[in-house]
Amino acid sequence: MSTRTNATSRGLRPIQHAATNPFRFGAIRSVFAALLTVVLFVGSTGAFVYHSLAAQVRDAALDISRFTAAQSGGEAVEPTPIDQFNGRAITLLVSGVDSRYNQDDAGYGSAEELSTIQSDTTMVARISADRSTVTVISIPRDLITLIPPCITQNGSSYAYEGMFNSAFSTGAVTNDLAGGVACTKTTVEEMTGLTIDAFVVVDFAGFKGMIDALGGVWFDVPEPMQDYYSGLNVDAGCQKFDAYTALAFARARHDVGDGSDISRIGRQQQLVSAMLREVLSKNFVTDLPALLSFLQAAIGSLTVSPNLGDIRGDAGLLLSLLNIDKANIRFVTLPWSPSPADPNRVLAVEPNASNLWAALANDAPLPIGTEYTDGNGVTQIVPDPALQTTTTEQNGDEPAAAEAPADPSTALAPAAPAPEPAPAPQTCPPTQ
Repeated sequence: MSTRTNATSRGLRPIQHAATNPFRFGAIRSVFAALLTVVLFVGSTGAFVYHSLAAQVRDAALDISRFTAAQSGGEAVEPTPIDQFNGRAITLLVSGVDSRYNQDDAGYGSAEELSTIQSDTTMVARISADRSTVTVISIPRDLITLIPPCITQNGSSYAYEGMFNSAFSTGAVTNDLAGGVACTKTTVEEMTGLTIDAFVVVDFAGFKGMIDALGGVWFDVPEPMQDYYSGLNVDAGCQKFDAYTALAFARARHDVGDGSDISRIGRQQQLVSAMLREVLSKNFVTDLPALLSFLQAAIGSLTVSPNLGDIRGDAGLLLSLLNIDKANIRFVTLPWSPSPADPNRVLAVEPNASNLWAALANDAPLPIGTEYTDGNGVTQIVPDPALQTTTTEQNGDEPAAAEAPADPSTALAPAAPAPEPAPAPQTCPPTQ
C-alpha cells in the first residue's frame, strides 16, 4: 500500500514524498548488504520480491523538508542515503504517536477524545560508529522545555515554553504528520545540541504490526497488572505478549505503578529491550528470507525518513547490529525532577541532562551515576571507577580480622541443618 493510500485510509492528509534519488541505489559498502542483493537476484522470484520490498520501503518514507528548509536557510536537500552511515555514528529520533483517525473500531479511543495527532513516546537513539553500542534516551512527555518556532501548514509558530510533547501537536496543527515530526525534530535538536540523522514514527496500529512481525514478544511481568484505560490484564510471570497485550502494556499508566508517565517510561524501556532481544535472537545472517519477511512486515508498520527508505541500506544496518552485546544496549530516562510550579510536570536536572547529551554526542561512556536498563533487561547504575579502585586498595591493605575465640558452650552443639539449595534462576523465554 502506498503512503498516499495509507494516509487516506487513516484520515490523514497524504504526504508528498521526496523525488527518488537516482544515486540512492549505488554501491553498498556493507558486505552483508551486498550479499543480500546477490541472494535476492538469484532467480526471477528473488528479483520480484526485492523490487516489491524496495518499493514498499520507499513508500514508507516521509518527507519533512518543506518544514525544515526555511529554518536551515537553504533549499530542501534530500537526506544522505542510509548506506553513507557506514563508518559513522547515527542519531535516530523515534516517535510513538497517538492518532485516532479512522481507528475507532480498533480500541484505541475515539477521534472525539483526541482531535489532533499527539506525541505519546519520544526516544533519541545513538548508534555508535563501530556499531558496538546503542544508547537510547527517553524524553518525558511532561518535560517543560522551550518549543522553538516551527514551520507549519498554516505558516510559522512562535517560540514558547511548554510540555515537550506539545511540539508534535504544534507542528501537526491537527493531522499533519510531517509537520509534527519536523517540529519535534527541531525541538530535540534545540534541546540536546545533537543533529538528528534519521527518524522513525510508529502509531498504535504500527506498534502492533511490529509485534506481529516478531511473532510476539516474551516478557517477564513482575506482578499482576490491570489497567482499565488501556485494556491491560496480565498475570505475573514469563509470558509471550501478543500484539494487543504488548500495546496495552506500553500504554498502561492510570492503574499501574504510581500512575505517572515516568513510571510508564521505565516499563516501555523494558518492553523495547525485550523486543530487541527477540530481533537479535533471529537467525537473520543465515536465513535471509526470514530477514526479508521481517523487514517487509516491520517497515509496513512504520513511517521513516527518506534516508531509511532503501531496503539494501536498512538490511545492511540491521545486519551490522546483530552481533552487538546486549549489555551494550542501554536505555536511559532523561534526568528529571518534579516542577515546583506543578507536580504533574517535570524539569530536566542540570548539569546531569546536559552531560548525558554530551556523552551521546561524543560517543563517550554514560556519566557516572546514570541509571540505565540494558538489553538483557537488567537495571544498573554506572559506577565511579575511582571509588572502585579505592575500595579495592583498602581491601588489599587491611589485615585480615582475627577470628573470635570459640565459645565453649557451643563447641559441642549439633550443626544446624544445611539450607535448601536456591532454585535455579528462571529464564524468559523459558529454556526447552
